[in-house]
Amino acid sequence: MKKMMSLIGTAMTALMFSQITLEKNFSSENLQVYTNAGETFYYSTGSNISQVKMYRADYVLYKQFTPSVPSGYSVFIDQYNNNFVLSKNVFNTDNKLEVMITFEKYNNVTYEREYIIRIYNEDGNVLHEFGPNYKFSDEYDINVYHDNTTHTNKLRLFNQDTHSTEIYKLPTTSLSTKEILSKTKLSAFPVPANKTLTIINPGNGFNKVDVYDMAGKMIVSRSFSAVDDQISIDVQNLPKGTYFYTIGNLSSKFIKD
Repeated sequence: MKKMMSLIGTAMTALMFSQITLEKNFSSENLQVYTNAGETFYYSTGSNISQVKMYRADYVLYKQFTPSVPSGYSVFIDQYNNNFVLSKNVFNTDNKLEVMITFEKYNNVTYEREYIIRIYNEDGNVLHEFGPNYKFSDEYDINVYHDNTTHTNKLRLFNQDTHSTEIYKLPTTSLSTKEILSKTKLSAFPVPANKTLTIINPGNGFNKVDVYDMAGKMIVSRSFSAVDDQISIDVQNLPKGTYFYTIGNLSSKFIKD
């Protein structure tokens, strides 16, 4: 009886694991996934990439191009797909895929990394360039969001040369708004913050913002009204460092300078 039960258990385990099967192996390629309401693509990510490749959902190569690299810089394509590294209808309205490519170099004088950010379309044409010396050290340094107060799509960047937060207006269509809202994350300025952090109300149905330190301890909690366009948080007494803040199921982080 025990032997029979053991055989049944082994068979059930084999059946469970057999449901997970390798469908495609992209040998020696680091790819990320982009998907919208009706399409899925795989695209190149990583450092020192010579060719940018985009594959369709059936794994067939869709597009590829070789970006020109500014002198002294190296290519870096971010792996965080919530940054709109690959997108459609967000930076342009021609229904072509858009890819965000970052070029980075190390400054031996300031001891900081400097970035040039270019938006390409799927054919390798440059739609826009930001740089030099914009910040892109992690996934929170570039923020694409829908401003519910003006019903427009916007982009937030931090310029390390001028130590300024820059807000850009993006093309706004029903498709781009749907694309952005599907990846909504919190947006705040200035970054870094010194005295006051101003958070854009995401309008996600919640009315409280909580701030946590890196150890997960809540250090600030503030309620706000659903009609408030922005929420201001006093951070001047916080020690310098990185903090997370949440509104409902959305979260982001900021640096206290």
